[in-house]
Amino acid sequence: MICLTFRVEPIQAWDWEDYLGSNDDIPAFQTQTLGTSEIREMRVRDIKRRLTRKHGYSADEVGRMLDKEELIQALAFEEHKEREKELSNVKRYVIIKALIMTLIAIVVVLFWPLWVQIYEVASVNFVVYTDKKRYGANRCIELNSWKGMVGIILMGIVDALSAWLSLSVLLSWFMSSPYFFPTPNLSFRPAQFMGEKVSRGPLSKYGLNIAPMAFTWTFRFIQGQLENFTGRALAKAYQEQTKAARRMETPEERAARKAAKRAAKQAARDEIERQMAEDERKEKERRKEAAAKASFALFSTTSPSTTSTTTMEKNSTNLPHMVSNDHDGDDNSQVENETEAVHEMDELD
Repeated sequence: MICLTFRVEPIQAWDWEDYLGSNDDIPAFQTQTLGTSEIREMRVRDIKRRLTRKHGYSADEVGRMLDKEELIQALAFEEHKEREKELSNVKRYVIIKALIMTLIAIVVVLFWPLWVQIYEVASVNFVVYTDKKRYGANRCIELNSWKGMVGIILMGIVDALSAWLSLSVLLSWFMSSPYFFPTPNLSFRPAQFMGEKVSRGPLSKYGLNIAPMAFTWTFRFIQGQLENFTGRALAKAYQEQTKAARRMETPEERAARKAAKRAAKQAARDEIERQMAEDERKEKERRKEAAAKASFALFSTTSPSTTSTTTMEKNSTNLPHMVSNDHDGDDNSQVENETEAVHEMDELD
């Protein structure tokens, strides 16, 4: 896989080099090393100067080299060591790059269902958030509420800052960047509350930075206040618009509106009564079935003869009526209470 990473030429619209760097980004030699032929063309003074300035030779060591051939061999050896050192750095960089790309590929393939799930959840949440903000903005435009629009814009800014802070805190565990959210260092050291001995020990060097938590709480508080402000502004604008519409309506429109309101209330009351009657019917049927099952179980276990079976069947047919008669008083009282509630609604209307 490491070989394929560097030998296969990608043909997509993007490349791994866009994120991990290209071959041009590989660190080159810090100084241009010289070959043997280039060293032989140099003068003795230049060779000595390069040995002393570049490779750290002292004047005594250079002075003991009387022959030019000896100087050439010493400089060639030092240049060779420098070249090998730079090449080892380049190889180390390439290997680290290959390992990083391999780990990324393994993580992507191994946790692909998880990435798909995270993407779907994030996309759904983004769509819900954008639809909510779009609806709020459209509502502000319909009600002509500039205060509500200001609140929507400020809530969007606070949400962006909160997302920036959360992303910065998450990535700060793995990397550092100047583009993270600028948070001060408000360290909280638990060793300070564990006694004098512990506070002076190694644990005193460790602490928790509570600045991100403070910023998060602040953003949530501001978000709640902005939501309340926007809601009050929209409610006030709606009330003003409703009052203006009622002032402009004609007597016929007012009568039609009141008639529609009364019809809606009557339909609601009819639906409540129908639901009450349906619930009462279901309750009676349930009680009859329960009484029949209880009588059948009681008489089938205590009567050994066929005559007792006949008596059981009679009693099982009569018992539901007895049970229903016992509960008629409760049902009637319940119906009366519900009827009184409906009449009270009519009086309030």
